Amino acid sequence: MGLHLLMEDDDDDHNEVLIPPKNFWKVEDGIYRSGFPQLENFGFLSTLNLKSIIYLCPEPYPEENLKSLESNNIRLFHFGIHGKTMLEIIQFSSTVSKESIGQVVLWDA
Repeated sequence: MGLHLLMEDDDDDHNEVLIPPKNFWKVEDGIYRSGFPQLENFGFLSTLNLKSIIYLCPEPYPEENLKSLESNNIRLFHFGIHGKTMLEIIQFSSTVSKESIGQVVLWDA
């Protein structure tokens, strides 16, 4: 379940349900963060009057989403950052022991 907003129009036949992207949060006035927006989120995003989006995933930005950005005059800044997943961190921490970390610290000293 997530946050859903109902935008009411003067005409009852034109109500629109606005769905923010996953993990949407206001950081500061005019600055927001969220997970990757899906097409159903663009109605909500259009109410924010965004000027730009910073996209951090290494994958290309989907063409359908680019069309939505262009139609709303939103600039895309793409910085493909390869991050670590929680699974990679767990696998790393399970293969490294406290003793080996201590040896590296002592060896480096």
